[in-house]
Amino acid sequence: MTYQLAVVSGKGGTGKTTVAAALADLAGSVVMADCDVEAPNLHLVLPHETLREQEFYGNRVATIDREACIDCGVCEPVCRFGAIRWKDGEYEVEDATCEGCGACTFVCPQDAVTLEPRRTGTVKLAKAPGGSFAHAELALAADGSGKLVTEVRQLATAEARASGQDVIIDGAPGTGCVVISTMTGCQAVLAVTEPTKSGWHDLERALNVAEHFRIATFVAINKWDICPEMTEEIEERCGERKVTVVGRIPWDPAVAEAMTRQKPVTQIGGPAAEAIRAIWAEMSARRPRQLRIEEV
Repeated sequence: MTYQLAVVSGKGGTGKTTVAAALADLAGSVVMADCDVEAPNLHLVLPHETLREQEFYGNRVATIDREACIDCGVCEPVCRFGAIRWKDGEYEVEDATCEGCGACTFVCPQDAVTLEPRRTGTVKLAKAPGGSFAHAELALAADGSGKLVTEVRQLATAEARASGQDVIIDGAPGTGCVVISTMTGCQAVLAVTEPTKSGWHDLERALNVAEHFRIATFVAINKWDICPEMTEEIEERCGERKVTVVGRIPWDPAVAEAMTRQKPVTQIGGPAAEAIRAIWAEMSARRPRQLRIEEV
C-alpha cells in the first residue's frame, strides 16, 4: 500500500524544499519527485545519480510551408495572439508568441500551415539513497510547465508502482497550473509557510486549492520564532478552517549549513531537524486511508 504526499507553499522562500528533502531522508525508502520544473532545486540537497534523460515535447507551434504558401494573408487576422506577421515580403510565425491553437491551420486555403511539436523541457530519472528521483527542467522561454509536471508525476508513479514505495513531491510555490498538476491525485498535502502577513495570505490560497480537490491537508510553520505572534495567528486561522498544524520549525543556522553541504538538514542535526522529525511522526500518525497507487 502506498500514497502520495505533496509538499507545497503558497509563496517561494518558505523552506518547502528543505522540508521535502528532510522528509525523504526520514522516510528512508521513498520515490521523490521535484515538480518545481521552472526552478528545480531539490537536486541540490538530495544526493543522486542520473540514470536517464528524455526530451519532452509538450507544445505545438504553427509552421508555414513557404512552397505551399501563396501569402494570401487569411491566417493573420484569425491569430488572436499576433503570432503571424508580414515581414520581409512574406508571412512568418513568431514561435515565442504562438500558442498552438490551430486556428491558422483551419483557415489556410492551401493547407500551408501545420502544427509542429516543440521541445518543452527535459525529464530526468535519477537514483537517490531512498529510491528513485524524478525531476525535470523547463526549456528556456518554453511554456506548458503544467504538462511537464504531469510527465514528472507519471514517471514517479511508474517507479512507485514498480517498487511499492510511497511518493513525496516537492511542489512549486504559488497556486497556478503547476501546483494544481502537483496536487492532483495526491492523498495528502503538507503546506509549509512562514509567520508573515504575506505568508498567511499565500498559504490561504494554497489551502483553497487543496480544499477544492478534497485532499487531506497539514500545515508546518517554518522559522516560527521570528514572529511568534503571527505564528499564533496562523495557527488560530488554520483551526478555524479545521486544518491541522503539525508543527513549528525554528530558525536554525544548521539549515544553511546543510544546503552548503548538499545534504538534508536531518543529516546535520539541530533544532530544525528535530522539529521536522516530530512533524514526520505526527503526519505518520495522521496518515490518511492508504490507497494503492494504481487507484490514483
